[in-house]
Amino acid sequence: MSRRIAISDIHGCLRTFEALLDRISLSTTDDLYLLGDFVDRGPRSAQTLNLIIKLQGEGYRIHGLRGNHDQYMVDAILIGDKHSRATWRNAGAKSTRQSYIGPGNPEGKIDPLHVYWLNNLPYYYLLDDYVLIHAGLNFRRKNPLKGKKAMLNRRNWYRYIDYEWLGDRKIVHGHTPLARVQVEAQVHPRRRAYPVFDIDAGCFHTKPGMGHLCAFNLDERTLTFVPNLDR
Repeated sequence: MSRRIAISDIHGCLRTFEALLDRISLSTTDDLYLLGDFVDRGPRSAQTLNLIIKLQGEGYRIHGLRGNHDQYMVDAILIGDKHSRATWRNAGAKSTRQSYIGPGNPEGKIDPLHVYWLNNLPYYYLLDDYVLIHAGLNFRRKNPLKGKKAMLNRRNWYRYIDYEWLGDRKIVHGHTPLARVQVEAQVHPRRRAYPVFDIDAGCFHTKPGMGHLCAFNLDERTLTFVPNLDR
């Protein structure tokens, strides 16, 4: 039976990501939605992108979204102005650049395929029962799905939710890291009417309660966690 699963904010934590895929026994009949921030901060951004692209080529139904860190990398490379380079540098570019250094690539040249792949990711997925985004939605717009900046960067937006626009859909996002217990609280039966799930369990963070990568089963509304294995 096929499943729909969402994971967000991998941040170059390849070993953790692989362990989570193994834990959920991902198959080619599943739809895996990756909600952005593939790069920066963790040590294996290049290898994470290689794995995802490889799995897509092997027939896995993986649907990526762009996150703010992915956009920082794309802008720094394709636009290349002083502001774009500084923004990416401050966001954690050093670890990403280092991940490209290896045999045959001592200078750490970034794979153009990775830049192309990231630059072609959508900002959202609109399913029959879910809106999938990286960060947030700008409900001050008539159509919140037109607000690209909000989908990449917004925090503290829940109080502006337009329930009429949202209808019966739920929103699933990452970007704002939570402790594991906070993520788990969102699927408590008492909160079934609440329309938002933040599934960023702070994989790269060392704060108490964080440091996990989370998979959210969209059909069963269940969570699977693995601790960070990349530190």
